[in-house]
Amino acid sequence: MSDTATTTPMQRVTLQLGQIRVNENNVRQDLNLDEKFLKSVAANGVKVPVVVLPLGEESYELKMGHRRYFAARATKETEAEQDAIEVPAYVLDPSLREAGEDFVDQLIENDDDYRRGLTELEQADALFGAVGAGMKQARVAELTGRSRRDVSQAVRTAKSVGERTRSALAEAGTYDLDLEVLGVLGEFDDDGDAVNRLLDAYAKGRFEFQVQWERDDRAEQRARELVRPQLTAAGVRLAEDGDTLPTTAEPLSELDGPDGEPMSAEAHAECPGHVATWAENPREPGEVEYFCTDPERFGHYPPQEDAPETDGDHEEQPQAAGAAKPSEPSREYVKAGNKTYRAAEKARQGWLKELIGRKTAPKPLAAFVTEQLLSCPKPVAQWVGDAGRRDLVKELTGYDNPAERAKSATPAKLTLLTFAVLAATFEKRLGEVRIWRTDSTARSAVYELREMRADARTWLTFLAEIGYPLSGVEQAIVDDEPYQEGEPDAADTDGQADEDTPDAVSAEDSEDAS
Repeated sequence: MSDTATTTPMQRVTLQLGQIRVNENNVRQDLNLDEKFLKSVAANGVKVPVVVLPLGEESYELKMGHRRYFAARATKETEAEQDAIEVPAYVLDPSLREAGEDFVDQLIENDDDYRRGLTELEQADALFGAVGAGMKQARVAELTGRSRRDVSQAVRTAKSVGERTRSALAEAGTYDLDLEVLGVLGEFDDDGDAVNRLLDAYAKGRFEFQVQWERDDRAEQRARELVRPQLTAAGVRLAEDGDTLPTTAEPLSELDGPDGEPMSAEAHAECPGHVATWAENPREPGEVEYFCTDPERFGHYPPQEDAPETDGDHEEQPQAAGAAKPSEPSREYVKAGNKTYRAAEKARQGWLKELIGRKTAPKPLAAFVTEQLLSCPKPVAQWVGDAGRRDLVKELTGYDNPAERAKSATPAKLTLLTFAVLAATFEKRLGEVRIWRTDSTARSAVYELREMRADARTWLTFLAEIGYPLSGVEQAIVDDEPYQEGEPDAADTDGQADEDTPDAVSAEDSEDAS
């Protein structure tokens, strides 16, 4: 039996649903009783009181709370069981109501300008708080209508996003981030600069690329922390980024060893000019390349080149660590560009995998696939039968045997599987890291570099048309412009490091150090 209601301005009571009549003047057309809401009401009952107006003895008209009312009824099968459900309610005083107030109340209660739901982070904080207070995650999931996986992810996110990141979010006014994005910010919570870069990239639509760049950079820095003491223990001098080497320095890979074979680091270890620097295009984080600071002086020569006549000492001019010849772009610029290009490649292939995993394909997809297969450009002609391409198709589709999957695929899925083959051929073509470069040194080193860039423009332009957010280096390829982001002198892609840097590592320094 319900509590007896009196006509005070607003009295809280407990009523049975059978006592409540639905308001005929309710303007809501769609109750939107989604599964999450229904699960929550089934587990918790109605927590927020409905608002009713008395009609007579033990009879009330529903004014606010129609979604809660019908969700509560959905928890029982028979009408008798539904009528017996008890809910908290506020009872209005009819004498204080104005004509038309029903409609105004509905507008005020449900207008988005007046109501604000919790942000994803605030919801995660609430779930984390419930778990922190001692409630089991399974129970939290049951009571909130969420899956256990969602609760677990929210708890991890709330725990990882610290005050520094929360302050950055508040300063940027960014509150609409989902749990996945918030989880990434939590991953870099110890690096305020990284969080700011990620937020900036999110605002520009380049979040996935920046995430990959940050992860690669962190892996690189951690690997370098391990390599430095190893080089020190081995007695190898390391030229860090920004350190300088003389213009005479040459990589050991371009010098002959004592046996006429390419010079190895081991064979060169005792040379006074022996020095290591971070690799220009590392195959793995922390990889180094070895140089001789003055091959001619220390008796090392390029393959099949005789020792030159010497005319005494010569002056050395310093430049950036392992820097290339004056006509070439600086090693630091090349390393930064390579790093950016590889990050873009990983982010792009992740985006492609997600696209190919969908049930339906974007409308332009079939036409593009057909056009490329009929015209058979170099990427298709060169890579369609390559074993590496087949491995990439497996990675992009997520299937160990894509051909077997095609036998039972829907027409839409078949289009996506065919696109995966085409995507793999273009991605293999774009595997040459120097595609981002426009300098003559890169063109002379890579056969068909111009043609590769043209194929890259075709591919990246199409991906942008179907929604892929181009990174800065990819946009430069599409625009057929030099990539300038991060270059000290953005106006000159062949820019060099300052040759007057006082910390130059010279051959004489090498001798002293030895």
